[in-house]
Parts: sequence; structure tokens; C-alpha cells
Amino acid sequence: MAVAEATRELAIPVRTERGPLADAFQQLLANKMAVASGVFIIFLLFIAIFADNALIAVPLGREVVPLLAPEAFDQVHFRLNNAAPSRQYLLGNDYLGRDMLSRTLYGARVSLAVAFSAATVSLLIGLVYGLASGYFGGRVDDIMMRVVDFLYGFPILIFVILLQVYFKAISRRGGTGLVGTVISLNEAMGGMFFLFVALGALNWLQMARIARGQVLSYKEKEFIEAARMVGAGDMRIIFRHLLPNILGPCIVAETLAIPTYIFWEAFLSFLGLGVEPPTPSWGIMISDAYQALRSYPYQLVGPSVALTLTTLAFNFLGDGLRDAFDPRLRGTM
Repeated sequence: MAVAEATRELAIPVRTERGPLADAFQQLLANKMAVASGVFIIFLLFIAIFADNALIAVPLGREVVPLLAPEAFDQVHFRLNNAAPSRQYLLGNDYLGRDMLSRTLYGARVSLAVAFSAATVSLLIGLVYGLASGYFGGRVDDIMMRVVDFLYGFPILIFVILLQVYFKAISRRGGTGLVGTVISLNEAMGGMFFLFVALGALNWLQMARIARGQVLSYKEKEFIEAARMVGAGDMRIIFRHLLPNILGPCIVAETLAIPTYIFWEAFLSFLGLGVEPPTPSWGIMISDAYQALRSYPYQLVGPSVALTLTTLAFNFLGDGLRDAFDPRLRGTM
């Protein structure tokens, strides 16, 4: 009995092992900058979704400050248009008397919609293309990758600009049938539909390469060979065994690409090739504000700070996700 009691006292407690996802989540929570960035992005999503609530922003289309009376037009116009920040209008008004804070909050809706749409399109097309290329290999892989190499020869940003110029031209010309339907859809979305198409045209190329590389590293593993031995078909191997293993790194890579999409949307809107005015966009607001930078510098604060914080938040979150899904760091917490 004494020996048994001594053995129990000297017994070493067994550490409960965490699964890969739980371990990655613990790694992510340990990164305070990534957590703070995630909270900021969730808050921004909340603002974008519920911006129509009058408690958050002035309803879109009524953010223009109304004039008091026709005879007082000159005096009120001078006071409200380009008005400095005040208790009523925290970021001031623009040259049309529109509340800058409300337009900045609505601008988050455009930037996040474009960013997530472009990221989703890139992820879906790139995953399917990379999975097929890497899994089937041989001549199929050679042909598919040569297509990707050929498309990589196009300067993507210039290609996107040319697409937007073309889309703007056909929108002004109008059309009937399918073309007219697409133009109407784009107008209903404030010019965002054509922007989705332009940004999603070639942005899947990098994702296709990442997915192909991941498939090549996994398809010769023992569990894939075991699945083949028990008679699993190609589709079952791809979607039940390969896809779950490569999805994490691909999502992390696409998260790191989201700031690029946000900057592209702002850049195109800055040039007048993005969303259609008066749809609020940070790029359009910066374009309007910089022309009066010396006289009204406060108009640049809202959209520029929002754009900077959003891109930094996605960068920090992407870095945190990359570290969390790094197998070399698992189990170090």
C-alpha cells in the first residue's frame, strides 16, 4: 500500500492535447494585435451593416444639410457647405453640405463589400483551378500553369483600369437585352458590380498557385495513398481529404490580400473609375478633399484615417492567422 501511495504522489499529470484548430485558435488569442484587429473589423462590419440606422449615421440621401429658407440661401450655404467640425457635425461637411462622418461610415460598406467579394471570387476560382492542376498533374498541370503564366504577363492594375474604362463607356452608351440588364444591375449597386468583375478578373492567379503547391505537397502523403487503396474516387479524395488540409493556408493568404483589394477600390474611385457618385466611397471622398486640402484639411481626416486603420487591421489579422496556422508554432503555447 505504501508503494502504491508513493507512486500516486509521484505520478506526472498527463497534458490534454488540443486539436489543430483549437491549438491555432489559442495561438491567435495570444497575439493581442491580431485580436484587437479582429475586434475592429467586427465593429466595422457592424457599422457597415447597420449604417442605415439613424442612431449610427444620417440615412443615405439625407446627409445633405437642408437649407432653412430660399432667401437665406447664400448665408446658410456659406455656413454649412465646407463647414468645420462641430458638436453637430463631428467631421464637418463637404462642399455640398453633406455630413462627412456619415459618408465615412457608409464608405465602409463599399470598401468591405468590394474587399470580401473580390476575396471570395479569388478564393473560389483559385482553389478549383489549383486543385485540378495539382491533383491531375502531368500534361493537364503543364497546360493549366502555362495559362496562369501567360495571364501573369498582363499588368493587373492596368488591366483593371482598362476594364473599368470599358465598363464606364458601355454604361454611358446604354443597351438592351442582357447588356441592359447588367447595366441596370450595376447602376442599382452604385457601380460596384463592374468593380467586382474587374477586380475578380485576374486576382485568382496567385491563389491558384498557392492551392497547386499545397496539393502537390499533400497528394503523395500516406493518407492519400490509403484513400486510393480503399477505392476512393478522385472527387472524394479532392473534397474530403485534400481540400480540408489546404483550406486554412489559402484562407490566410486571401486574408492578407484583402488590404490590396481595399486599396485598389479606393485608388480606382480616386481616379473616377470606381463606384458611381454619389455612392459614398473613401476613394471618392479623398479625391474631393485633396483638391481643397489647403482650405479645408479636415475633410481629408475621416476617409484617410478609416482607410489606413482598415488596411492595417486586415494586415495584422492576416499575420496573426498565418502564425496561428504555422505548424512549427503549434504546441508552443
